[in-house]
Amino acid sequence: MKHLIKALLAVTAIPLVFLAGCSTSPQKGQTITTPDGKRIFIPQERISFDRQVPPKVVPYAYNSWVAAADNLRRVREYEVFLEKNDVGNIIPSFELMRTARDWQKCGRSQYMVPNRELWANQIPTLRVFKYLVAAKVLTDFEVTSVYRDLPLNQCAGGASSSRHLYNSAIDFRIGPEYPQPEDYAYIENTKFRLCQFWTQHGPSLNMGLGLYASGQIHIDTQGFRTWGPDLSRNSSMCNY
Repeated sequence: MKHLIKALLAVTAIPLVFLAGCSTSPQKGQTITTPDGKRIFIPQERISFDRQVPPKVVPYAYNSWVAAADNLRRVREYEVFLEKNDVGNIIPSFELMRTARDWQKCGRSQYMVPNRELWANQIPTLRVFKYLVAAKVLTDFEVTSVYRDLPLNQCAGGASSSRHLYNSAIDFRIGPEYPQPEDYAYIENTKFRLCQFWTQHGPSLNMGLGLYASGQIHIDTQGFRTWGPDLSRNSSMCNY
């Protein structure tokens, strides 16, 4: 099983190019070939039902932030680092640089480039994210929080040992920011698939999966565990 996971995550053979805000990925029942020659079949039951995914639009605030100081240079250096490690272009940079939803209330920046010594910490989590996107477990999603510095994490109510401090976690939501009744079936179906993935592959990936009452979902690769709205395993839907 461990070799299978390594093969699934060695995804340089899986095309993942953002095009109009969407990424290409294997079709239903498609077999993909990994760099070491293994052929992995992605069954239809792992593919979420068809849903029109709106294109991702670069926010004006991100363009303004990139244009300030030397942010563009630092962002590009980080992008190149991720590309060299085969985890680039999975999440657009304007989402990958997001700090916390409470950035404004806390008087901090909405976007940050992690310190260079923390860059490698994100690679295992991005590899998991890349597989989830390629297998269409995740399709319509928006990343809301990645790296936070200590002052912002404290102000935002993050745990003192938050994986966001170490640039090894990704928070995101499924579907639109303000879901409509027709969105909830898709959201719950995606959460169920995430739980299936965590149950099957989480131990070998050292994967943490949190599902908050706000609708935010947290993944990292810093410990096999799950939690729900009351921050305990008992309230996680993955525990049932």
